[in-house]
Amino acid sequence: MRQEVATWWGLRCVARAVTFVIGIAAAQSVPDRVSNIEKAATEIAAIQSRAGADGAFEAINECYKREVARATSLTREVEACVAQDIIVSKVSAAFYARLNPEGRRMAGAPEPEAVLKAMAARVIGAFARLKVLENEARAFNQIVETKGMEAYGRARFPGQFPPKQN
Repeated sequence: MRQEVATWWGLRCVARAVTFVIGIAAAQSVPDRVSNIEKAATEIAAIQSRAGADGAFEAINECYKREVARATSLTREVEACVAQDIIVSKVSAAFYARLNPEGRRMAGAPEPEAVLKAMAARVIGAFARLKVLENEARAFNQIVETKGMEAYGRARFPGQFPPKQN
């Protein structure tokens, strides 16, 4: 009986230690992930400024082809592709939504919902292929929605966004 209790106690301690170490690793990866997403946002803002939405989507598609094809896990490079896709798709959809349907048709612009649906398919596909857990995908998206969009805005429209506060 004592040996069973000692074994149970030992396993419980090991499990807590592993949980603690995983928690530390995850906590340390958040600033790195934020930095990576902010960098990706700044880079795609420069591309979009120079080459427009078409140039930005072309760069994103090339990124997916290059990085997701060879990745076996969610790498910094894949994170950059996905973050850029989310940012440019949401910004483009918001822009297209401001146009009336006739204006979109005349300009040959896609429907905002179609842009978001295509982006969702690419992002979900990449995450599914790399077996990213749902909670990790949600946390990633939250960082893109906040830190990534802010970095994009500062880079693309510097006069309209306050400088980053450290």
